[in-house]
Amino acid sequence: MLTFSSLTTIVFGAPKANSLEISDWLKQSIIAPGQVRAEIGEYIQKLIPPLTVPDRITWERQVSELRQEILEQVVFRGIPQEWVDWKAETIWGDTLKIGPGYQIRKLRYHALPGLWIPALLYEPIQNQEKIPAILNVNGHVGPLGKSTDYEQLRCINLAKKGILALHPEWFYFGELAGEDYRHNRMAYLDLCGMSGLSIFYLAMRGGLDVLYDYPSTDLNRVGMTGLSGGGWQTIILSALDKRISLSAPNAGYIDLKNRIDYRSDIGDLEQNPTDLVSIADYTYLTGMLAPRPTLLLYNQKDDCCFVAERAKLAVYHPAIPFYHLFERTADFVYYENKNPGTHNYDLDNREQFYRFVKQHYALLGSTDDEIPSETELLTAEQLTVGLPEGNANFFTLAENCLDSLPKYPVPTTSNTERQQWQESARNRLHQVLRLAPLADGGITADQLVRQASTNSVTIEEYQLMTADQLTLPMLVLCLDQPQDQDIIIAVADGGRTQMEDWIQRQISLGSIVITVDLLFMGESIPTGISPWQYAMLIATVGQRPLGIQVRQLQALVEWVCQKYQISQVSLQSQGWNSGIVALATSGLSPGRIKTINATDALIDLKVLVKHHLDYEDYPALFCFGLLEEFNVPELMALSSLVKIRYVQ
Repeated sequence: MLTFSSLTTIVFGAPKANSLEISDWLKQSIIAPGQVRAEIGEYIQKLIPPLTVPDRITWERQVSELRQEILEQVVFRGIPQEWVDWKAETIWGDTLKIGPGYQIRKLRYHALPGLWIPALLYEPIQNQEKIPAILNVNGHVGPLGKSTDYEQLRCINLAKKGILALHPEWFYFGELAGEDYRHNRMAYLDLCGMSGLSIFYLAMRGGLDVLYDYPSTDLNRVGMTGLSGGGWQTIILSALDKRISLSAPNAGYIDLKNRIDYRSDIGDLEQNPTDLVSIADYTYLTGMLAPRPTLLLYNQKDDCCFVAERAKLAVYHPAIPFYHLFERTADFVYYENKNPGTHNYDLDNREQFYRFVKQHYALLGSTDDEIPSETELLTAEQLTVGLPEGNANFFTLAENCLDSLPKYPVPTTSNTERQQWQESARNRLHQVLRLAPLADGGITADQLVRQASTNSVTIEEYQLMTADQLTLPMLVLCLDQPQDQDIIIAVADGGRTQMEDWIQRQISLGSIVITVDLLFMGESIPTGISPWQYAMLIATVGQRPLGIQVRQLQALVEWVCQKYQISQVSLQSQGWNSGIVALATSGLSPGRIKTINATDALIDLKVLVKHHLDYEDYPALFCFGLLEEFNVPELMALSSLVKIRYVQ
């Protein structure tokens, strides 16, 4: 049953010294500095599939299977079949004739229903029937977007060298500016069970479709390049779409191990999409390019990410054996830029790319050097294409499906149907949270670190080790002679110190309070990194941060029941994340939870989307497919025999 109430604070007359003692214990660290980050890093690393290089016949079969699996299980997961089969419509605009030998055609293409991408086609003025084409894609270039100088110079030069160069806009930049194009807002779609990565992929694929449909494109000579986020786009589309026959990502990616160790290498949510690395890390994606010509550009002193020294060992060397299978190692080239050596696609890197394209696309008479074109650069305004009013974004695409979610609401008919729904719902919740069976209670070791009894209060400090090899810092607090009250397990988004006043009151009432900091809460927040960054890495290797939190609380419930020889405990939560964890834990532990008191709890998961909230603030709640299957009423319905009270 559920009750809502507003409570006034009740102050009990505990001795001042007692209050100070408890406050000190709550603030003291239970686990060592850096321990949380190290344990999470080891946890993620163990889940990265090992890289193996089979024989050529086996690899050709495996790469086809990998490509299909990534597309089905990651890129297109949960999206409408209409999107998967979508063919980009193109609307052509003005033609600009600026410099000698080329022209710029403005266009926009329909990447998926409701979402248009503005783009520019740099076209050589020549008489050849079929010519090569390059898809040029942006990184995080700021407001200028596709009008950024080095992007214009590369596209102009490609056109002057006889190559079609298409340059689409990227989300959150240039003409696609706007908060709801921010990359991490793809989490809105993930929450609804629709791959947010699909929007990025369809935007890339739509650009490739434009080139493939263009009359003068030589379909055997279509390449792709880009810097940073453009390099990431290049490896993703090139690995998954064999129409790309030449690839040149520039400082766009690295393996997951380096992302664990170096915060600057982690990137945004699209670079760490849910479940991708559970199938294939970026080293495998690089190997999937073989035997197609590939130029890996990295920068010696990169001031953004993916420093050349690390990338060469992590990406280039592991992929060489895949090219060796085809006897094409000469077509797999690594280049380290030293001038200027920063995060760039400047002259040296551009000329390396021109040379590579000339070699593999047989451009006779084309020069390796860049043709000076600075006087032909245009302003953002001159290159503006224009978009229809109401162009779709991550928010609108997710909002369109909210009314139909969750898919399986609680039945309001007979008790028998409700019980059947509960059994099915528990199985579905296990799948959403990626929970394995709770073996041996889930706690593999418990260590009493310290204990004390002062001012009639007993305090015990524990480190509990879960089956995932993650340490739970825990305190047990009670009067020396506790009354016959509930044992209450307390969790808070802000950690145990956030609940100090509540803990004082409960101890005064005679309760035994057990307070624990779950993953990404309180003391269990890793140092030197934002929780959302590690949350992405956990999800990309196939696990769910929310699932880890629920499993930790489940394991603690079982440990407490066994230790104190009781059948039920109560739960106290404070905050949105801990409130959902408490409900899910109760629903998945039938009979174990007596009451739930949820303070400042979330009553509707749709708020995360409707209020345009950020993934960075609620990474665990943006669990892939959670809202597709469950909203708060459905989670409550799993605990129909539990007294649930929301306190605002």
